[in-house]
Amino acid sequence: MASKGLRFNRFYAAAPVCSPTRGSCMTGRHPNRYGIFSWGYDLPLEEITLAEALKPAGYATGHFGKWHLGGVPEPPSKQGRTNRGKREFARPPHPGNQGFDEWFSYFNFFDLNPGYFYHNGEAVGPLEGDGSDITVDRALGWIRKVVGEKRPFFAVVWFGNPHGPHQALEKDKAPYKRLSEQLQNYNGEITGVDRAMATLRKGLKDLGVQENTMLWFTSDNGGTGPANNGGLRGKKGSLWEGGIRVPGILEWPARVTRPFATQVPASTSDYYPTILDLVGVEVPNQVQPIDGASLAALIDGKMAARPSPIAFEVRGGKTSVQSAALVDNRYKIHKSGGAKGKAGGLALYDLAEDPAETKDIASEKPDVAAKMKTQLEAWQKSVERSLAGKDYT
Repeated sequence: MASKGLRFNRFYAAAPVCSPTRGSCMTGRHPNRYGIFSWGYDLPLEEITLAEALKPAGYATGHFGKWHLGGVPEPPSKQGRTNRGKREFARPPHPGNQGFDEWFSYFNFFDLNPGYFYHNGEAVGPLEGDGSDITVDRALGWIRKVVGEKRPFFAVVWFGNPHGPHQALEKDKAPYKRLSEQLQNYNGEITGVDRAMATLRKGLKDLGVQENTMLWFTSDNGGTGPANNGGLRGKKGSLWEGGIRVPGILEWPARVTRPFATQVPASTSDYYPTILDLVGVEVPNQVQPIDGASLAALIDGKMAARPSPIAFEVRGGKTSVQSAALVDNRYKIHKSGGAKGKAGGLALYDLAEDPAETKDIASEKPDVAAKMKTQLEAWQKSVERSLAGKDYT
């Protein structure tokens, strides 16, 4: 995909853990605005998802794989352990109530022989095989149907892998037999994702729709455990680059006619405004503010710098800010919450020269640090307004 499309060398998950980032993909808004502070929090029905935005324009909408935004039942053995921010809703916030016509969804992560998939609300499973293969097979079956009906479609395909406890097929572990058992399973899960993506790409080609289908690929957070984050500082759960910088690829032969890579920062929050911009859909009564930016000009090779910064914030709840960060093209400011009763620290990094964030240059570039601190604090105040319920009025 990277050799044929657009590769984002600086693509960011909106959050350093899964559920919040998934919320950002759906809404274009930072997940803290609507109370998804960590994994296992529900997506409020008041938010407008990409599926809800595209359905009125005639798009068939489908979700396949991991959901983890509420409303999909948990297996009995895990009930209460994988949902942190569970709320009481008149309608459960599963994909069917968030704009998806078709959904074959799992409450959280899954790997081999998964049980407790839900197909349009009905329990399915246990199933046999690698979870990534199963997810793509279901997605392609649905895509084949809607293409046959000559309908445009929007499909969300979210894999459960790689995720602990890491269990891969023996054939996928085989190439890594010289490594530890943990790495055999970890790398084997990624091999399964690669194979599933190849199946998806071939399926789109065989259906004759690959040329004019946007196919995006990313991850919901940086790696952890045995993962290799490419020398970046930190890992899943942190706002260092290793926790939020993730793969980013767009393959779209009709629009990206020549492969290229970009250093312009982009984010999962950009999906919503970008896709709606590209297909010409305007949403009435759009919930504001939108944190993402349209990347249409970047896709056409006409964007040399990001027009607005990308802000991040980790909270333990509505009133507990643990850390925050702001990326504005070359520079990144990192703000720690500080210990109880103490002021947090502030650091500035030049990501062009120092992607591993080893040298704090705030004292060398006080004007840059001051400007970015002001931008970050203004954004944080806007999040406070959102949490006070002012976005839905």
